[in-house]
Amino acid sequence: MASSSIAKFDVTKFDGSGNFELWQRRVKELLEQQGMMKALSRKKPEGTLDADWEELEARAVGTIRLCLADEIVYQVMDVESPAEVWEKLESRYMSKSLTNKLHLKERLYGLKMLEGTDLIQHTNVFNQIISDLLRLEIKFDDEDKAMILLYSLPPSYDHLVTTLT
Repeated sequence: MASSSIAKFDVTKFDGSGNFELWQRRVKELLEQQGMMKALSRKKPEGTLDADWEELEARAVGTIRLCLADEIVYQVMDVESPAEVWEKLESRYMSKSLTNKLHLKERLYGLKMLEGTDLIQHTNVFNQIISDLLRLEIKFDDEDKAMILLYSLPPSYDHLVTTLT
């Protein structure tokens, strides 16, 4: 006898300061798991009843909003289409503006690991910034990335830095 189970997924609420692209990917996966991914398209699938489509859209919008912090929900509270909610969030948080580019570059070049901090956590922060910059079409070659990462390490890694450079 097969048993069915409902999996519980925990998506951190997006508050405007985290990695939007990572949050967006997780919410898309959540929508996919719940069978609501098609609601992100603007066009109702052929053969779908209007009432079913409206219910699917409402569930998808609700799911997206539940994954947003209160201050972000207010920005999309008046939007009823999941595709429009998605587009509004993307236009705001995936901006390729000069200010956004400068902010990310400042974070990258100013990144310093504190003594006693976990190296994996530091590397994850570094990779997140690089990923955000790539999304904005700013590329670094591997040598530059390696140098930036090495020089962001604390003095206790000086021997490693010297050996690797």
